[in-house]
Amino acid sequence: MAMNLRLTPEIDEKLEALAAMDGASKQQVISQLISERFERVDAREFAERELNAFFDARQDLMERLRDI
Repeated sequence: MAMNLRLTPEIDEKLEALAAMDGASKQQVISQLISERFERVDAREFAERELNAFFDARQDLMERLRDI
């Protein structure tokens, strides 16, 4: 899918530097950054769901520990 992206000159310079460091195109850098961000958010949401389920299942234990 084609997409236009408007960047400030400063951000474009940073993107160009990242691409040069990685030996990749700007498009590849942007795609990788989006993928990495998505994975972080997805992992954070998974961890939050798992922790909530853990604490909900052990609420009585958590209350006893709090009162110590």
